[in-house]
Amino acid sequence: MTKKNEVTVNQQHQDQALVKRPENGERHMVPMADIYESADAFVVMLDMPGSRKENVNITVDRSNLVIRGEVGPLHKEKGIALHTEISGLDYQRTFNLGEEIDPSNVDARYEDGVLTIKLYKKEEVKPREIRIQ
Repeated sequence: MTKKNEVTVNQQHQDQALVKRPENGERHMVPMADIYESADAFVVMLDMPGSRKENVNITVDRSNLVIRGEVGPLHKEKGIALHTEISGLDYQRTFNLGEEIDPSNVDARYEDGVLTIKLYKKEEVKPREIRIQ
C-alpha cells in the first residue's frame, strides 16, 4: 500500500537520488548534504551544481527547513538535446528542525554550487560557562 506522501527513488547516482512523487509526477533531485554542529549553530551544506543564487529558495518554520533550487538551461547553443540529466531538473530537500533552533536567526550563502545554511541555536540551549565564586 502506498501512502500519499511517499516518494519513490527512480534512479541513483552515487549518493544523489532522483525522486518522483507519484501523485503529481513532479521530479526533483535530492542534493547531497553535510551537517555540522558548533557550540552556537548547526551548519548545513548542500551540493547544488547548476543552480544560481537567485534560483534558490530557503524556507524555515518552527519544524522544517525546506530548500528548493532550480536549474535552468545550461547550454546556450540552439539545437536538439540528445541526453539531459541536469538541465530542467530542480533540487529539493527538507530537514526536520529540533526545538533548539531559532527559526528567526538563519544565515545562508551560495558559492561555487554549494549552499551553506547556518541555523543558530536558541540562547537557552547554548552551552555557557559558569564562574566559580
